[in-house]
Amino acid sequence: MMSGVEACYKSLVRQGKLRKKLKFVVMGGDGGTYDIGLQSLSGAMERGHDLTYICYDNGAYMNTGVQRSSATPMGAATTTTPVGRESYGRKGNRKDLTKIMLAHNLGYVAQASIHDIGDLFRKLKKAIDHNGPAFINLLSPCIPGWKIDADMAVESARLGVDCNFWPLFEVEQGKFTINYRPSVVKPVSEWVMSQGRFKHLKKNPEVIAAFQAEIDKQWAWLQMEEARTK
Repeated sequence: MMSGVEACYKSLVRQGKLRKKLKFVVMGGDGGTYDIGLQSLSGAMERGHDLTYICYDNGAYMNTGVQRSSATPMGAATTTTPVGRESYGRKGNRKDLTKIMLAHNLGYVAQASIHDIGDLFRKLKKAIDHNGPAFINLLSPCIPGWKIDADMAVESARLGVDCNFWPLFEVEQGKFTINYRPSVVKPVSEWVMSQGRFKHLKKNPEVIAAFQAEIDKQWAWLQMEEARTK
């Protein structure tokens, strides 16, 4: 929809019917971005529409009953990945949408978190000021879906960054910059065990170990890309 609005705006500017400078911002959750809306998002990015897309990633279809999305982390319990004798929750690794957006050769792509407002504000300004498509993936905890206390959303996001589950970085014209390096990287088990959706993993340490191995692999890749593009 917004790509059509942006195209209409450009047409009105060309016709001399509109002179005001406008920018276009779209927001969607991970279900509507990673899954349902991926085709239209990819098309808009590939066509080069001058818009900023912000995905608030809370790791499931939270508005409709906490069903699994392709952003759901390994081991998380949802209503469609219930825990039982044959299941430890979501199996396999989550989709890496930020990498998919990077594959579209966008001028600006970033990951941010609700706990670091300064970093988020700076990235929003860069994305909106950028001439062309831009994408920001925003870690945004869901209190009932993550089964955390009402006052713990910000701290849960902070811990997700401190264990490298959600690195803060940006890619400008192909150049990678890691915006935050934890002074002490916390184990993912600390983040996992702070949420009710993972409580069953106390009896599944091998899942936590696999989760940690995937995080370590992705962090190594990110550091390698930053060094490569300096």
